Amino acid sequence: MWEWQQINTDKALWLRDKDDIYEEDYIEFYKSISKQSNPPMNWVHFNTEGEIVFTSIIYIPNRAPFDFYNGYNTRKNDIKLYTRRVLLTEKNTDLIPKYLSFVMGVVDSNDLNINVARETLQNSKTFKIINQRLTKKVLDMIGEIANYEEITDDELEEEL
Repeated sequence: MWEWQQINTDKALWLRDKDDIYEEDYIEFYKSISKQSNPPMNWVHFNTEGEIVFTSIIYIPNRAPFDFYNGYNTRKNDIKLYTRRVLLTEKNTDLIPKYLSFVMGVVDSNDLNINVARETLQNSKTFKIINQRLTKKVLDMIGEIANYEEITDDELEEEL
């Protein structure tokens, strides 16, 4: 008689409920995927529903990568693309625009086909919608950081 025991009982961080995740969990996950010791500047954990459903955690690093300005044309982003918790691509040039290639994170969608060639994936409607929504979310996050800094500067000027 065989008895099976599941060793890894943890659920993927991006699939867990946001209310059950502590800030330290997000920071530790960032450190594990980025191989950096510094915490991220900001992050967002979001789910999209509608035509395409996916879950994502996106991080903005505290500092730019050391080779950010070198090899810009060949640079790939650090967002891992999963489908049904199976890794499809680790580094992809077309998941988000090159000017946002410093962003790191994870995207998991059940709408992507697991047996798909890279060219087919990049030309799929699902991939393009994920690209648009990720780009919008990252730009919104950068805008929030900029507005926060602007408010902070104005408050400092009033105090002086």
